[in-house]
Amino acid sequence: MEQKHLPQELLKASISEKVTFFVNYTMAHPHLIQTFNEVMQSVYQAPGISLIFVVGATGVGKTTLLRRLEQKLTEKALPELQHNQGKVPVIGLEAKAPEFSQFDWKDFYIRLLKVLNEPLIEKKINYGQSCSKWRSAVESTLIHRSPDAFYIDEAHHLAMLPSGRKLKDQPETLKSLANLTQVKIIPTGTYDLLPLIDLGDQLCRRSKTIHFQRYHAENSQEAKAFKSVLQTFSQYLPLSQQPDLLSNWEFLYERSLGCVGILKNWLSVTLNDVLDNDRNARTITLSDLQRHALGVRQCLVILKSITIGEQQLQESPEDLLNLQKGLKLVSLAHGIAQEKNTQGKKDKKNTHSPIAQTSPRRYPLKNQEPEKEDKETEIFQSL
Repeated sequence: MEQKHLPQELLKASISEKVTFFVNYTMAHPHLIQTFNEVMQSVYQAPGISLIFVVGATGVGKTTLLRRLEQKLTEKALPELQHNQGKVPVIGLEAKAPEFSQFDWKDFYIRLLKVLNEPLIEKKINYGQSCSKWRSAVESTLIHRSPDAFYIDEAHHLAMLPSGRKLKDQPETLKSLANLTQVKIIPTGTYDLLPLIDLGDQLCRRSKTIHFQRYHAENSQEAKAFKSVLQTFSQYLPLSQQPDLLSNWEFLYERSLGCVGILKNWLSVTLNDVLDNDRNARTITLSDLQRHALGVRQCLVILKSITIGEQQLQESPEDLLNLQKGLKLVSLAHGIAQEKNTQGKKDKKNTHSPIAQTSPRRYPLKNQEPEKEDKETEIFQSL
């Protein structure tokens, strides 16, 4: 099918321009829209929430989500920026993987001050200063800049500690920073971020977890949505002929595991390779896609991580039952049910009782006189 959705100027552009166009192209698909709306609602309409954890599979599209958040948060802050030029609507920082199995908070604070454009920060840096002094500087700067949100990309690196005993300190540090500065903090990462979530009663009350899900082929609606993503991508690949991605949707799903980010990167690499080999290449073929697909073993490793993460986030009937038992709701419901059952049996017994029933008596046998007690009973009833 001829490419009709793109201008001819783009189809005649250089290889780098074509690849850059597709890499920068983003599309709104159902799971991205749902996650984005949940995060925005938590930022502006949840005053009791300090931490907004966003977790999902690697390559699910978290980078696209964060770019979209930056754009929308900045747009919403434009009226305030007219009279508060010191405000920064949103800030973002990637959490560096620790080099010595210990997350470096001092380095984190210094890099955060640079992002916040702290005046003369380069001249103020003294790595001999204690971590608490850098923390104080971060608090003051956040209060002054008053961002609506502060997102931390690759936040699962915070969980990289030599011992699990100090694991709770990481989210507590973020919660304290959010409370003192009145800034919503959005740690974003893979399912490796889950160990930092729900580590205490205060953290449970002051945080929210948002699951950025992939597409599941066994769900007909999600399979349909994934096919729609493929169709849209095929229309925006800068080639003279649209590739027929739908005919190979099962293979594309298999090697992307239903993650739009993995799919997008796969298509970008394939596009670059095809154009490098032939600048006038008309389309992408199945063999091109196969050449750049993730290997089966790589997919199995990712799938294992996804499966474990999805199971951890799923609320089981056993969890609900344990909650109800802890709140004594199960025994209360059982007692009410027993009471209703007993009352029902009584009502049933009364319903089937005879309307008229004679008093208990002993009837005499044939040719036998009634006993004295029976005669007295008859006299009593006749009165």
